[in-house]
Amino acid sequence: MYCQTTLIINLFWIALVFFASTLNLQAQKRKEAPSPQYLKDFAIQPKQLRLEGDSIRFMLQGTALLPSGVLSKEAKVMLQLRAKQDTLELGEVDAVSNGSFSVFSKNITLAYQPWMDEGSLVLQLFFGNRDQRPAEERLLATGVRAPQRWVHLGNSLPGESMQELGRYAGPQLSAPGRAVTEGFTFYFAPGSSEWTASLGNEKERKRLGEFLNKNPDVRQLQLTGLQSPEQAEGRNSQLGFSRGQAVGKLLTQFFPSLQQTDINYSSRWNDWFDFRTLLADYSGLPEENKDAFYQIILGEGSYLEKGIALRALPDFAKVSAALYPLLRSVKVELTARPYLGLNGEQAKRLQEALRPNGAKRLSEADWALAAGASQDLEEKGYLYSNMAEAYPSSLPYINLAVVRLRQAQFSPDLGSKEVLWEEAERLLNQAQQGKPNPLVLYNQAQLLINRGEYWKAYTLLSDASVLAKGQASLAADIDLLRGALDVERGEYKLALLRFAAPISTAKDFFNKGIAHFQLGDYGGATAAFEASAIQSREFGYGYYGLAWVAMELGQVDTALGYLQRALQNNPTLREKAILDPTFEVFRSEGMFELK
Repeated sequence: MYCQTTLIINLFWIALVFFASTLNLQAQKRKEAPSPQYLKDFAIQPKQLRLEGDSIRFMLQGTALLPSGVLSKEAKVMLQLRAKQDTLELGEVDAVSNGSFSVFSKNITLAYQPWMDEGSLVLQLFFGNRDQRPAEERLLATGVRAPQRWVHLGNSLPGESMQELGRYAGPQLSAPGRAVTEGFTFYFAPGSSEWTASLGNEKERKRLGEFLNKNPDVRQLQLTGLQSPEQAEGRNSQLGFSRGQAVGKLLTQFFPSLQQTDINYSSRWNDWFDFRTLLADYSGLPEENKDAFYQIILGEGSYLEKGIALRALPDFAKVSAALYPLLRSVKVELTARPYLGLNGEQAKRLQEALRPNGAKRLSEADWALAAGASQDLEEKGYLYSNMAEAYPSSLPYINLAVVRLRQAQFSPDLGSKEVLWEEAERLLNQAQQGKPNPLVLYNQAQLLINRGEYWKAYTLLSDASVLAKGQASLAADIDLLRGALDVERGEYKLALLRFAAPISTAKDFFNKGIAHFQLGDYGGATAAFEASAIQSREFGYGYYGLAWVAMELGQVDTALGYLQRALQNNPTLREKAILDPTFEVFRSEGMFELK
């Protein structure tokens, strides 16, 4: 009976698994397109749609054994490029009857449009009226292979870090100045929290003032009040804190740039920590004699018990006489940095110049330094705008135009971008002042590229190249931008001549790699794409280019590895990879889930 029950249960599970498998296979069959009956022997050459210059060119060829009779005479094969945004009818495919079958062929040339990147090339067979649904469809190709359109001209995908557009004139600091931390100590009489100019305090105050003048941008100010273990000091547990408050009040009086809100207060009492710190630097006692002090301070016991043990040491009287006065103090730890590259006096003049009707006592060089050090575009633009009023020269106009170019990058809508572009154009025209300036021409070209006017930009860059001779850094930037435009135009050999300029950015190495790749120089492409990946892994495009090369060389597993690294480092590339026909095999064979 047990065996029979077990057999019934097993048969039930086998039937259930078989039923589920059958449903799964049927579902898969419903998802798959039916295999073509008449259009199966059709193909395009090249196998993938490719962008050449500004056009897509391919040849469609195929044979079909059509049914005899009236249907055969009415049969029409139509070609269509279909996408979500648009559909382009490419017309009927010509046929030549050859006995029992027909030979079809058609040469196609069409002007490229960006929506075609998501397009599907579909072949349709109709019998009779074209208003009816096609009798059969065949997908011939998806997407457009166009590595040249990946060239970086200042463009970024949504979610990617923005490339810096344009080039500033004059000094530009990559950071507003490194913060520096300095320590100061003020001393007090035994048992007192009253400030005195003696005990070296006046000298220390002047030293602190010099530090603030060099580094007026205060980041952190910590005051720690201390008191010694002496009897006169130990009666008031708040003595150290009171000393800290006294120093804080005086510092805000001595240095008006300091605010009470900048100050953090703390104090220590009944603690041998500061005594041990001073002992470590004390030169009046041999190191081996200090060990006895350390054993007591770091050992077990209360503060009072440790004090009794220390007083029993033979060197205690000498050590305490030297170190106790140093514990009657306030320690100041000040972290600050230059304000926009300016010292305290220059910073005061800047703040005064920025007030309505304020005196303009800041020099032109100091204006340029402050604006160049600012890392905020709004602030930077405000400073260059004020500089232009005080010193109307080409420098503030050029740099204010670059600020507007970069602000346009972050603007969410085209209308805002166009307003900023128009202002940038006006400022650059003003910066010319009737005299050709290669830096102005370079920035004007960058503006035109943003507007999609590539040929005008190229012409300006050619003029700028002539004027920039002797300015090595600017000349290199001009050549690299010209090279990128050459890639976009399909002039790959000319682009490589431009890319002979020194390259230091991941995007320029990637652009150079595209030129090599499009010429079939896979060794040169590999070297350039690898340099891009080394320069910036987060950029991601270097790995993507290496995946292109690997696919061309038939190294599918290697290509998959590079593509995975590209998407891991730059996830925004995923949407472009989904549309890239180069990697169709990864989707069709389920080797890599791109979606």
